[in-house]
Amino acid sequence: MKPLISIVMASYNGEKYLRPQLDSLLAQDYPSLEIVCVDDASTDDTWALLEAYQAKDPRIKIIQQSANQGYIATFEKGIHAATGDLIALSDQDDIWISSKISKLFDALGQASLVYSDSELINAQGEKMGQKMSQIKKQIAYNSPLMYTFGAWAPGHSMLFKREILTTALPFSNWVTHDYLLGFAATCHQGINYLPISLVLYRQHETNAIGADLTKSKKNYQSRQERNHRICERLKILAKRCPSSNEKTIFQRLHQHFSGASLLDRIERVVLVFQHRNTMLAYKGKSTFGNFVYPFKLLFGIY
Repeated sequence: MKPLISIVMASYNGEKYLRPQLDSLLAQDYPSLEIVCVDDASTDDTWALLEAYQAKDPRIKIIQQSANQGYIATFEKGIHAATGDLIALSDQDDIWISSKISKLFDALGQASLVYSDSELINAQGEKMGQKMSQIKKQIAYNSPLMYTFGAWAPGHSMLFKREILTTALPFSNWVTHDYLLGFAATCHQGINYLPISLVLYRQHETNAIGADLTKSKKNYQSRQERNHRICERLKILAKRCPSSNEKTIFQRLHQHFSGASLLDRIERVVLVFQHRNTMLAYKGKSTFGNFVYPFKLLFGIY
């Protein structure tokens, strides 16, 4: 018997793209699935569409929120409702390859989380000739410190073990839900990466998070706000990291990134320099780039 896998979908006014995605979830060749769809108080026909799909397939469980909460809170509600030993997250507007879940399950191994590559499609569902791995550096992660300066293990392509939820939940508005899930996985048995495309990742004007986060997707308005968010992120990592060694490093990073004194600046340079190869692994810099980067922290925090 294969373990039950819960697919958790967050939806909001998604009727335009929802049907092909639901069809692709139901077409998964993995034999033991439940599909938990949480609608975030849609004002279009999304809920009616979910009801119709639930009526024709008992694997689908639907939940309707009475007021709009945002996609992070919606995913958290769906995760709480999921009963599977393993969980996969689904956007409402993508299309999954039929073997996605089974291939991720086979690639998970002893790791706590696995994610795959994705292929971009446009709003009309046409392939754009580009993969996520050509835009973002996609790697395996084996240390919480690899999440210091950001990471990329996107929710739409991940499968994870329930065990990481003790670290990942509750979600926070300071960071994305998939960032916290990935960080939590590195605090347990790490993250595997499967370098094949298992999702057709749809790009359109109303993406909550698109393929290129540098284009009109910034969640800050000024350098001061950006710096504050970075410090809040480090506070979260310091609080949730269970390993005493890495926890101490995050606590010191938060302290010295939050300070503006010369001593704070020197301390953060020294800390990052000592752990530069791990902390900067996602950035994909050269040996020289890793050597030079920490000294930038004398003048700024990112």
